[in-house]
Amino acid sequence: MSFFNIPLNCSPKCAAWEDILLHYSDWVNDDEVWEFARESKKLPVLGNFYQHLVLERIISHFCDETGLEMDDLNIFFWINSIDTHLVINDWDICTVDDYWNCVKQNRIH
Repeated sequence: MSFFNIPLNCSPKCAAWEDILLHYSDWVNDDEVWEFARESKKLPVLGNFYQHLVLERIISHFCDETGLEMDDLNIFFWINSIDTHLVINDWDICTVDDYWNCVKQNRIH
C-alpha cells in the first residue's frame, strides 16, 4: 500500500532537504516517523510525517544559522505528499543552494 512507502509519498524536493540536514549530521529516522504516526487518528501517510519532521529540523537549523527566532520569520510550509513546499521569507527552498542563499540574505550575526 502506497501510504506506507515514504519515498513514494514525498516531494521531489525532499532529497535536497535531506542533503541540507546531512550538512548538520542530522536526519530523521524510522522510529521518529513511527512515533509521530502513532499519534494520528487517521490512516497515516508516512511520507507526510517524515517531511514534517524534516522541515521542522531545517527551520530549526535555519534559525541557528541566521540568529533569528521563528517568530522573526515569514514561514510557509505545506505538506501534502508530493505537493510539499517550504518557503522562508519569500524563498522557496527547493535546493541546497536556495537554502544557503536564504541563510546569507537573512543572517543577522
